[in-house]
Amino acid sequence: MPASELLTIRTLTHQFPGRAPIAFGGMALGAGSMLLVSGPSGCGKSTLLHLIGGVLPVAAGDGSAVLDGRELAGMRTRERDQLRPWLVGWMPQRQFLINGLSVIDNVLLPVSLAVKVNADTLSRADLLLRALEISELSEARPSTLSVGQAARASLARALLARPKLLLADEPTAALDEASVALVATQIAAFVADGGAAIVASHDSHLRAMLAAKCADKFAEAGLPR
Repeated sequence: MPASELLTIRTLTHQFPGRAPIAFGGMALGAGSMLLVSGPSGCGKSTLLHLIGGVLPVAAGDGSAVLDGRELAGMRTRERDQLRPWLVGWMPQRQFLINGLSVIDNVLLPVSLAVKVNADTLSRADLLLRALEISELSEARPSTLSVGQAARASLARALLARPKLLLADEPTAALDEASVALVATQIAAFVADGGAAIVASHDSHLRAMLAAKCADKFAEAGLPR
């Protein structure tokens, strides 16, 4: 794999029990690049991100997906869990914020489960919340947030550990225009700083904003039904 390539997929399939297998075409993604995965509901956008991020296993024989030099096929659960949050920043479609924790503690959680949170991590969390315009909500509980505010907190959490790859699954679903703009701006800033991002979305507004902000770093892959 060339040094510039962070992710290489040659052939990849996944089958849920009782359903037809989903087949994905080959793709490659390098550092400092942005890939938007589009397609109708049910085509496998979320499944693809779950496989790349180690949330779902890639079974041996289901193809080859190499992430940062690591073959995902046949990887054990513990190995897959260790991809996040350092290599992969994960922003699921459902935000999964823990209501018993404040917003800032939710943002810090993936890092704090692995290492002791230091001043640099706290400073970065504050910078992300400020950039996403929710710093005044740092001590609030997730149940008091709007959908857009919760999505921005989830994005801050995904970016906190400075991952090499951001996976964002429908990051602007049901968001207002202002929240879409903030999310797009922060994803574009991550890519400009050398990060790679894969965003699964059918949001045409988000697509237009990312294409404009990421310019020649933007590519799109459509999945058929």
